[in-house]
Amino acid sequence: MPCLLLSGEAWDSKSARIKAMKKNEAQDGQTAIRKPKRMTERDIRPARLRLPDISPETQEKAEKKEAAASYQRQVLGPDKLEPVRVAAPVAGALLRSARSRHMDAAEIQKRRKDLKYKSFREAVAGCRELHPLPVELIESQLPSDSSWLLNQLKQIRTMEMLKRFADSLSYRDLSLLFTSLSTLKRREETDQVQNLIRLRACHYLYLCGWLTLQYAYPRSSVSKALADLCMILEDVSFVRESERRSGRRILPLPGIPLGPWRMIWSRVPLISGIALPNSRYFISDIAGEIYDSKADLNAFFHEYAIYPGLPLAEAITARYKEMVSGVAANPLLSQDFFDRFRKPGEAD
Repeated sequence: MPCLLLSGEAWDSKSARIKAMKKNEAQDGQTAIRKPKRMTERDIRPARLRLPDISPETQEKAEKKEAAASYQRQVLGPDKLEPVRVAAPVAGALLRSARSRHMDAAEIQKRRKDLKYKSFREAVAGCRELHPLPVELIESQLPSDSSWLLNQLKQIRTMEMLKRFADSLSYRDLSLLFTSLSTLKRREETDQVQNLIRLRACHYLYLCGWLTLQYAYPRSSVSKALADLCMILEDVSFVRESERRSGRRILPLPGIPLGPWRMIWSRVPLISGIALPNSRYFISDIAGEIYDSKADLNAFFHEYAIYPGLPLAEAITARYKEMVSGVAANPLLSQDFFDRFRKPGEAD
């Protein structure tokens, strides 16, 4: 095999050419596309999407269907096309959307003038006026409202008339029952109001009675009627709970923070779960529940819709403080014991 021998000069020139080629390749590598660096976990990595496979027959059927629909629209026109039946909510939404697209600015302005509420703020104020909170109803009542209810009761002679009158009462009228009861003394009148409460027993009526008792505590006529209402609602609640358990499992509603002294009134529990309002130990039982459960006083008041500063809240607070300080263990040191010997009008 022939062998080619290079002289020293030829070898040096070849080495120089190889070095020059490597240098040019290095310079070209700086300007060319560089190899991407290794991606970190936070970098977005490319994802590969897998589209569904559509067979040629499905594609052909879809094209034929679209071509037939296009030909039908061209030949028959939009007026002769067969209507497509849709659900009532969907049809209403489509109709409103179509009208809004073809409505001019003058028509929109005209409709706004016919609105009862011109802004969202006015709408909210109107909603609060039409649907006031139970505590707002109790605070806004006038003596003339109770007089109207009592005059209506004087004209009732039979139980049938009383049932018809009870069914005709609105929610605003129901809020007057316990308020009127707090001003009555004759047994005939109080019995009629209590019968109305029994006929229209509901959780809303409990809230009105519970708030009235907080203002009128310790009015016995109100506490007695409220205790009777609580027992009726407990029986109704027991029946409903039994039906629910036999049918399906009910998940508990989540707690929603609404801010200080704002509550969902439908979730306010009955106070009869602790003690009946006409019980002799009503205040002691509530204070004992707070003390034994180690609950915060204000949190307990918020849970059961007990407003601080009212006579009922003041009585519960005083009894609770006696339990915390240990005075309740000695009856001779309790506030009730000293009140027996205090003269009328004497300050603490």
